[in-house]
Amino acid sequence: MSQEKSICWLHIFSIVGIGLILTTPIVINGCLLAHDLQHHLIYVKSFSEQFWKGDFYPRWLQNLNAGLGSPTFFFYAPIPYYFTSLFYSLFTHNQSSCNELGLSSSLALIASGLTAYFWLKEITPKNSALIASILYMAWPYHLAVDLYRRFAFAEYWSFVWLPLILYFSRKIVRGSRINIIGLALSFSLLALTHLPSFIIFFPVPIGYALLLANRNQWKIVISRLVLAVIIMVGLSAIYWLPAMTTQESISMDAILTREFDYENNFLFTGPKFAHKRIVWQYLEILTVLTGGLAFSAWKISGQGLEVTSRRESNYWMVIAMIALFMTLPLSKFVWDALPAVQRIQFPWRFNTVLTVAIVGLLALAISRLKISSNSFNTKTLFLSIVYLTAIIFILMIIQMLPLQKQIVFWGSRNTVLAISLIAFFLLGISYIQTPINFSKHKFLVVGLVLMISLFLASVFHYRDHIFVDRLDDSSVSKILEVSKAANEHRPRWVPKDIFNEKDLSRLGENFSKIHIDAGQADFLIEKWQPRNIVLQVNAITATRLTVGQFYYPGWTARLKERSQILPVHFSKLGLLQISVPAGKHQVSVTLDAGVEERVGQIISAISATIALFLSVAFFLPFEFSCLRNR
Repeated sequence: MSQEKSICWLHIFSIVGIGLILTTPIVINGCLLAHDLQHHLIYVKSFSEQFWKGDFYPRWLQNLNAGLGSPTFFFYAPIPYYFTSLFYSLFTHNQSSCNELGLSSSLALIASGLTAYFWLKEITPKNSALIASILYMAWPYHLAVDLYRRFAFAEYWSFVWLPLILYFSRKIVRGSRINIIGLALSFSLLALTHLPSFIIFFPVPIGYALLLANRNQWKIVISRLVLAVIIMVGLSAIYWLPAMTTQESISMDAILTREFDYENNFLFTGPKFAHKRIVWQYLEILTVLTGGLAFSAWKISGQGLEVTSRRESNYWMVIAMIALFMTLPLSKFVWDALPAVQRIQFPWRFNTVLTVAIVGLLALAISRLKISSNSFNTKTLFLSIVYLTAIIFILMIIQMLPLQKQIVFWGSRNTVLAISLIAFFLLGISYIQTPINFSKHKFLVVGLVLMISLFLASVFHYRDHIFVDRLDDSSVSKILEVSKAANEHRPRWVPKDIFNEKDLSRLGENFSKIHIDAGQADFLIEKWQPRNIVLQVNAITATRLTVGQFYYPGWTARLKERSQILPVHFSKLGLLQISVPAGKHQVSVTLDAGVEERVGQIISAISATIALFLSVAFFLPFEFSCLRNR
């Protein structure tokens, strides 16, 4: 038992170490030149500052848009930013948000490797689970695309929860009822991390649980799944209810039309917008190679497996093919029929599901490559360990190569490197499974060739297009000075033509804090906090004030001494305006929670209470049964 535990801990330490190495460039450099990094840099800074000042769910980010505010986190999922804010107090300079993002990215990759390991060791031996979980961390869509190319921070964090959901989906069939709560929580974490990933992944664990259950178990499994889903819906209501029901207050058409429309983003149709050409071509290569590798892994894993494992292998092959199909224009009729799926914008997002499927297939395939009992000795064991270490090292180096501007592979160098790596893999496999007849293991050969091609594609295709280039302090300061929110989070009362860095900066300067538009008055700002502004106003005449925040439904002005509600308007620039009567007043200006926000909070609070009660109710019988078994 102690030996098993030590092996498990060794695997965990290996995953942590490899995750640290794979994220070394972003941990060291912080802000790298990646597509969406600017937005997350801005969000992290404001979210962390408000959180540590006592705003425990910062929905309205007061300092965004040159200090005029933004409703970003009424609509953007918060979980990745809660984890990122844990590193906030470690840094104090301009690059603090960059360092937060780097450490959070490293944490997410390590956590994804660990959750993949705990899921995969349920279906394969631990060594196979270790190798496959490392592949999960290093998979090009996960690491090269979502982290280093796109910096799709929320989608990148969703990779942490996908294996965890599958782990509890298995446990819900054969384990204690306590796993219902585990499944509900992991589903909630995914919904609170990245809603598009939740939408496309949701059917996968449902089908997975039903696959693993015998027909006579379906009734109880379905009842457990329904209960988990109900709890999940309630727990995450604090986010999704206002996010889904108040979109008319912002400019959501900015991410549902033109280059963001799903109809313009199917693979193998050619990018409709030139700036997407490089990443588009790479995604096509990546998707095709992953689909081919899935087929090879399925053929390998199908040989000699027991019935349950063969069913699991078949399931992941079907999921891989469905995910691949959904990236192609052939699937347009499905997209047209499902409005909810259209919200994910990009069909190639199904690479998240494809990544999970291929890792499950690879884990099952790797488990078929066993050390021959006849040739098992100290030398063979040593060579196997050396080979495994070399594979891990090569995968890390290959993933780091595109990030080095000085190293460019082209022409004959590509061929030499590819042939050398393929030969190395084949030679190593001959030590793991001795003897090996490559003519009888053609799918193993094909799979290895596809695997090498997959990881080398990021080196050969990107070349000068991905490299470590760090944003300097002045660039970071310039971005954070204006802190422009994403276009889709523009309140609809703000004119579209002023929603750019230059005009927002000028607007923030002209309407900093409080501006008197009409009448005569003196004022003193007593409090200036997100969603809560308090003014001391001495109005000689009736006065109209412009408050340096964008208008948004829920802004309310009150005379504190009389509890009188004052008229609230918005200017033609979309700024908040209030009318104050003559006299000396303490004016409270607050962004009150709307009906949707309050109902979401109540539902989540009730669901959390129910989940806690059920956890105790399910856990106690489980503990008593364990004691009786002892």
